[in-house]
Amino acid sequence: MKVSIEKVVFGGKGLSRLKEKVCFVPFTLPEEVVEVEIKEEKKSICEGFPVDVLEKNPYRVEPKCKYYMQCGGCDFQHINYEKQVEIKKEILEETLQRIGKINKDTDKVIPSANPFNYRNRVQFKFDGKNFGFYKLKSNEVVDIESCDIADKNINNLIPTLKNLAKNNPQVEELHIFHHPDNKPMLKIVLKENLFMNIENLLDTFAGIGVYIGNKRVKLEGKSFTFYRAGKFNYRVSIDSFFQVNKYQLENIVDEVISEIPKDSQCIGDIYCGVGLFTLPASKKAKKVFGIEASKSAVKDAQYNVKVHNIGNAKFYQKVVEKSADIIFGYNPDTLIFDPPRTGIPKNIIQKLLQLKSLKRIIYVSCNPSTASRDINLLSEKFELKKVKLIDMFPQTHHIESIFVLDKV
Repeated sequence: MKVSIEKVVFGGKGLSRLKEKVCFVPFTLPEEVVEVEIKEEKKSICEGFPVDVLEKNPYRVEPKCKYYMQCGGCDFQHINYEKQVEIKKEILEETLQRIGKINKDTDKVIPSANPFNYRNRVQFKFDGKNFGFYKLKSNEVVDIESCDIADKNINNLIPTLKNLAKNNPQVEELHIFHHPDNKPMLKIVLKENLFMNIENLLDTFAGIGVYIGNKRVKLEGKSFTFYRAGKFNYRVSIDSFFQVNKYQLENIVDEVISEIPKDSQCIGDIYCGVGLFTLPASKKAKKVFGIEASKSAVKDAQYNVKVHNIGNAKFYQKVVEKSADIIFGYNPDTLIFDPPRTGIPKNIIQKLLQLKSLKRIIYVSCNPSTASRDINLLSEKFELKKVKLIDMFPQTHHIESIFVLDKV
């Protein structure tokens, strides 16, 4: 069946029309004519898979990865990198207009210095036979020998990791945390609590944690590593979240901190993690505070301010939904948000609209859809002043952006 691709939409798929239905086709580009196989069909939409590209967009390139279109990790490798970023910019602006009801051009675009080998953290799957990543829209594992978006040092360790998994069939996942100057950390997730000899791996890894689900049952070596961004060295524990693109780490910090008003007195960093933004923000105001649900990340953040002799920062381990009292207690004039894909809780947005001291919100988002929804809710009292796109996830459809909102 032949379709013409009109545009690429949020989620990375090409949009086409098939009779009276909208048909979504992955791995395509605008202005392409594609032979598709229909995989799923509903009342008004259908999902197709490209069997052959009959008319190619000039920005189509040969994917670098031999597992492309099998592995579910990347979906933009068929697109020239500059065009990938342009498409993300168009999707970001369209999503803002459609969901946020705001017509706003992107003020700044920050591509990744290298669109490959950028990930400093990778999560491998193991099904008892295959070692690698899930197939597209499946829990089946694609067996891999390399990953083109992972750091080269992680790729060098894949034979060791694959051998470890195949000699220990109770292994379900292996998470590797690479550091440029230190040995990597390894997190092993088991299906069941069986004996596993990991001491012999300490020549290769600085620390190894063994888990059953989310519960750690064993630790050998160090439970943390360090990453540097600008003037600050951050301790990041094996259970703490940290940005994965080593080329964009300093850029995202610089872009966020540059938007803090010069006259700011009190800054709140909500979903602060290990203090990535809190530490540099402490130099911009008399008082800063961070809120984070992860116990591990809060411990890291407290350690990070201590070793940097930062005396004006305080951290709270609390879910954001229940943190309104802390935020109001500080009366901040500037708030930084870096929420998960679900966005800012609605009850917190309602509270922000009542916070008289608040003058600026700096919103870091990995999901333009929920961010646009939140910005629409905030538009009752806040105006969107700037939009920045920072490409944290090249070769994928994922969009990282920074929004700057001022009270009107």
